[in-house]
Amino acid sequence: MRSKKVVNLTKEIESKFWFRYLPETTYKTYLMMAHLKMKGLEGEEGTNKLLTTIFAIESETGKLKEEKERVINKLGIKYPTNRVEDLDILIKYNLIKETKNENDELVYEYNLPIPNPEEVLSLDEEEKTMLEKIRFEIKHQNAFNNILTLLINSNGNLLTSLEYIYDTTKIKLADIKEVLAYLVEEGSIKVKADKEVKNLRKADKVYVSINKEVFEQKRFVIS
Repeated sequence: MRSKKVVNLTKEIESKFWFRYLPETTYKTYLMMAHLKMKGLEGEEGTNKLLTTIFAIESETGKLKEEKERVINKLGIKYPTNRVEDLDILIKYNLIKETKNENDELVYEYNLPIPNPEEVLSLDEEEKTMLEKIRFEIKHQNAFNNILTLLINSNGNLLTSLEYIYDTTKIKLADIKEVLAYLVEEGSIKVKADKEVKNLRKADKVYVSINKEVFEQKRFVIS
């Protein structure tokens, strides 16, 4: 007898960066389906429970909500106000599907494996670029945190070498160069050196400074 593969829905959704395109209530509706199934509420009873559940909005308010609306509106999706609209979004995203059980009752099922957003959404080039940036920042989150902390603790100006950054942060040289180059392209910092960032070696001297105006917009406010 073959064992069923256990899928961690939360981990899968996060690893594929669906959180950018899922309103808070839509994400909660998605997880609610698994909760109802675990409680044995399926078929008409489960569907009715799903459609009548009211979720408290815990985090997606103010500017966060405005940004989520902007992102999904570009995809032709209206921000949801009830569970029917949440389910409609999940179906459009190909994350779930409508089907009938043996009693001819409407049920919702997960589409597995979970697709990547770019496989099912019509993303323009700007959004594809943004998604890649998000992936890069999460992949190098530790490097970003350590390098930016070092720079802030130096009052936004740092005359140093890559070797010193490595010794202080324990971040790999390749990752240091990638993150510095990313921040330069973003405009958050400026780097002065005898060569391009990607060609720097450990012993090379660099002067790194924060471009405060951009940094405060892209990162956080320096007090």
